Amino acid sequence: MNAFFSAGAAPFLVGGAGLAALLVALLMSRLAIAQGWLPDHPNGRSSHQRVTPRSGGVAVFAGWLAGLGVLAFAGDPDFIPGALRLVLLAGAVFALGLIDDILELRALWKFVGQVAAAVAYVAIFGPLSFAPAPFVGDVPLGLLAAPITVFWIVGFMNAFNFMDGVNGIAAACAGFVLFAVAVAGANLDIGVWAMSAGVAAAALVGFLPQNFPGGRLFMGDNGSQTVGFLLAAMAVGAANASDGAVSALFIPTAMAPFIFDVGFTLLHRAARRQSIPTAHREHLYQLLLRLGLSHAAVTSIYLSLTALSTAAAIAMLRLEPQNQWLAPLAILIVLSAPAILVFRRAQRAGLLAGDAANAETAADEASLGAGVSHAAE
Repeated sequence: MNAFFSAGAAPFLVGGAGLAALLVALLMSRLAIAQGWLPDHPNGRSSHQRVTPRSGGVAVFAGWLAGLGVLAFAGDPDFIPGALRLVLLAGAVFALGLIDDILELRALWKFVGQVAAAVAYVAIFGPLSFAPAPFVGDVPLGLLAAPITVFWIVGFMNAFNFMDGVNGIAAACAGFVLFAVAVAGANLDIGVWAMSAGVAAAALVGFLPQNFPGGRLFMGDNGSQTVGFLLAAMAVGAANASDGAVSALFIPTAMAPFIFDVGFTLLHRAARRQSIPTAHREHLYQLLLRLGLSHAAVTSIYLSLTALSTAAAIAMLRLEPQNQWLAPLAILIVLSAPAILVFRRAQRAGLLAGDAANAETAADEASLGAGVSHAAE
């Protein structure tokens, strides 16, 4: 049993850590706005029209550290070594994102940094040891464990970064899923992962009021890279630590709306022979914004979908490993029809690159841009 949750003082400890994370993130968010740290100037792919600080990740990271500090000071001493290793790794990712926000690193150097962080994770915590396979059950990954883990961490970090382009969408959905990870691991011996997820969720809640719905503060690469890394790392760490009780598919299923959006976008761009690495604004969430929905509406849609996919992920934990693939498959089916509908409406409106009927002018591009403000794909 996890010592944090078996002790009588656990509710106070958990609540205190969460409150510390929330308050520090809230205060740091207000300070970032007041000081104008890392100003983000609008461009043709931006979803904002005024200079806005993109230092929200500083607030989230500070809040997360504060929450972990409370746990380390008042909780189980066994928590400290694992938490310290995770902090060092996440701190390196945070530094990479911060440097990118300041210097605008080339994509190659960002990718190298992401791979280095993923390899370091495997070296420190170990790779995903097994994964549920359709009709078979948990399968040892063997020699493929390390490359699969590195691919997952790097791939998800980029997918999460691509999706951080509308006020509140990344922070709200990530916070919801991180809280679910904490709840799913509450009665299991995965203290580092469950508690780290819980205080990260609280830190994101502290950041959200400045980001949604008004967009006074952006998460920046310093935030999106760090939160994306934490989610990806927790998917592996929680699965290994719980011997599969928290399935390796839990976070991928819970975050399915994000993963689906990125995958669907890459597929339809490839089918239309558009350059994959070229910056664009054709993600489904971007198309919804360009079709006339507000930031609040788009974020509400994705948060609702994330709540649905998280419910599916929780229900999936009751299934045998050989049947767990049914949950992400069901979410894939649910998301496909509305995605195709949005794509077709965007085609008719001439919003896709290469469309002969593309009716937008350069002025429209500047005023309606809905790309990622600080890390466009």
